[in-house]
Amino acid sequence: MRVARSRELVAAGRPAALVAHVAGISRQALYRRPTRPPTGQRRPLSPTDQVVLQVARANPTDGTRMVAALASRQLSSHGVNRKRVQRLMREHRLLQPKRSEQRRRRPGFFQVTRPDELWHLDMTSVWVAEHGWCYLDAAIDCCTREIVGWSLEVGCRAQEAIGVIDHAVASRGVVTGQLTLGSDNGTAFTSRAFRGRLTDLGIVHRRGGYRDPESQAFIESWFSKLKQRCVWREEFETLDEARHKIGRYIDAYHHRPHSRLTYRTPREVAATWKDHDDQPTPVA
Repeated sequence: MRVARSRELVAAGRPAALVAHVAGISRQALYRRPTRPPTGQRRPLSPTDQVVLQVARANPTDGTRMVAALASRQLSSHGVNRKRVQRLMREHRLLQPKRSEQRRRRPGFFQVTRPDELWHLDMTSVWVAEHGWCYLDAAIDCCTREIVGWSLEVGCRAQEAIGVIDHAVASRGVVTGQLTLGSDNGTAFTSRAFRGRLTDLGIVHRRGGYRDPESQAFIESWFSKLKQRCVWREEFETLDEARHKIGRYIDAYHHRPHSRLTYRTPREVAATWKDHDDQPTPVA
C-alpha cells in the first residue's frame, strides 16, 4: 500500500526522493518497470522490427552490427539501434556464435595509406561436380577491400596466379614500383615463373610466415565469407555455373557494407579516393 500510494504522489508531481524518504521505501520501488511478456509469447513486431528480421534471415552469417547497418540502409529515413537488433535476433534465435579465441599480434605491420599499395593474393579450393576440386585465385586491395582480380580454374599452377595478377595490373593501371603483393608460401607463389613475372612488373613480393594464415588476413577473411555466403550454400554442377555464381557474389560484395570500412561499401571507398585524385592541384 505504501508503494502504491507513493507512486500516486510521484505521478502527481511530488519529488521522488522526498516521497521515498518520508514513506521509508527505496526510490527504486517507485519506478514502474515494463512487464515482460509471458513465456512463449513475443512482443508485437513493428514495421522496423520486421525489416530487421527480414535482413537477419536473408544474411544468416552476419552479426548484429552488420544486420543493423544493412537494415539502416533499407530504412533510409532513420537508423536502427544495434541493441534493438541484438534483442530481436536473440528472441528469434538468429544470433551467431562469437569467436572465443584471442587474436595474436602479427609481426611485420604494414600501414596502408592508398589504393593499389598492398594487395593480398591467395588460392582456395571449390568443389565442382564436373571436375572435382577446382581452384580459385583471388587478389584483394587492402585499402578499399575491392577484389581486383580472380579466376576459377581446374589447375592451381603458377600460370593461373600470373594470369590473375596480369589482368588486375592492366585493369587498374598499376605502374612500376607502386604495388606490394602479399602472399603465402604456396608452390605457385614461390615458383621461379611467378617471382620473375612480379619482377618484370615492378611489384614487391611480400611473403608471410609458414603456417601463418593471418599474414594474409584480408584475403583469408574474404575467402571465409565467400564460402559461408556462397560456396557452401550452392552445388556447382559445371565450371561455368561456378564462375557465374561466384562472379555474381563478387559484384554484390562490392556494393555491400563492410565493417572495417565503417559500414561503407568497397565501391564507395574507392569512389572517395577517385574524387580526391580528380581534384585539381592548387597553383602556388
